[in-house]
Amino acid sequence: MGIIRRLILLFYVLAVLATAIVCAGVYLQLIPADVWQNELQHILARQETLAVLVVMILASLILLTAVFARSSKGLSIASGDVHLEVGKPGEVKVTVPAIISVVERAAITVSGVREVEASVYQQSGDMPIKVRVIIALGQGFSAPRVSEAAVAAIDDALQTALELPAVPVEVKVNEVTHAIVERERRVI
Repeated sequence: MGIIRRLILLFYVLAVLATAIVCAGVYLQLIPADVWQNELQHILARQETLAVLVVMILASLILLTAVFARSSKGLSIASGDVHLEVGKPGEVKVTVPAIISVVERAAITVSGVREVEASVYQQSGDMPIKVRVIIALGQGFSAPRVSEAAVAAIDDALQTALELPAVPVEVKVNEVTHAIVERERRVI
């Protein structure tokens, strides 16, 4: 739930709480009948009451949509360590920045990829992580082919370096650029 919905929820709950306290006071006869009836007639006669009711209805609808809104598929950004294996020799853990490094290095080697930004998300099930990659595509390259090649390169790198088979990878192209990126040459 976003900050706006949380603020709406705060004021909505305060208004409902105040109404409940007044109703409890009327029910327990702490507020005399002639006082609350007079105040109720005064409130209902004012035009501002309609505006407040409209705002409350809108707040109700916004909060109702929050109930049925789908979050990002049950994913949350991973942080800390990811457990890869638990066995006789002990636990094998790898940090999220290490996974991101492996993914970005693999994706940038694909022809047509100019820039890469990766995120690792936690998920439930057999595979504890999911990878999302945002790439800048070089002009003149096919987005589906480059995405497919990037997924293959990432799968291969994760399998080789971390022995993670079939990690779900989502590729998003957010820019098509004609810029040429200078890559460092490695001396082996």
